[in-house]
Amino acid sequence: MKKELVIKHVRLTFDEWNKSIQKKNVYLYEDKDNRYGFIEIVHVKKRQVWSIFGREIIVADNGYKWLVISPKHANYVITMYMDNKMKPILWYIDIIDEKGTDRDGVFYYNDMFLDIIVSSTFQIVEDDRDELEMALKQGIISNEQYKMVNEIACALTDKLEKEPTWILDLSQDILRKIKKEIQENNCLIYNSNFALE
Repeated sequence: MKKELVIKHVRLTFDEWNKSIQKKNVYLYEDKDNRYGFIEIVHVKKRQVWSIFGREIIVADNGYKWLVISPKHANYVITMYMDNKMKPILWYIDIIDEKGTDRDGVFYYNDMFLDIIVSSTFQIVEDDRDELEMALKQGIISNEQYKMVNEIACALTDKLEKEPTWILDLSQDILRKIKKEIQENNCLIYNSNFALE
């Protein structure tokens, strides 16, 4: 059966995780250069585990936190997944097209299929290349979008290979900033509590 692909409209409240995350607190903030999201996972219905880098990695569990960095002038979004001790687990980089703010004030981006995943030891893997190729064949994305995605992925991979700790240094700087903004009550706050099915 042919897989139906769509360009996903992703909100920084990560609503698509609501089936597995029962309760979370989301803090949103922006400055002139970036939009930020900080997600505190209070309670999960079931912990989420990914098979990647040759092992099983938990990315969502009680007390885990995610930091989202969405540069306003670049076509990618970085999510740093952290455990309940704020230790980085991995980074997930979405290559994107359109981005902005929904009517309710929540930041969003349109996911362009191809992703780059970086381990805590700075291993790099590409994810969903097959979906990008299929999206082009099905006419979901244009040749120009396809070219843009590949150019951005290439540039990011090159930067990560030359400066492996770049993504960690950036994330730690942003994490300090967003924690300060949360303490000073400068963030939009969304609390989600979903009943267990």
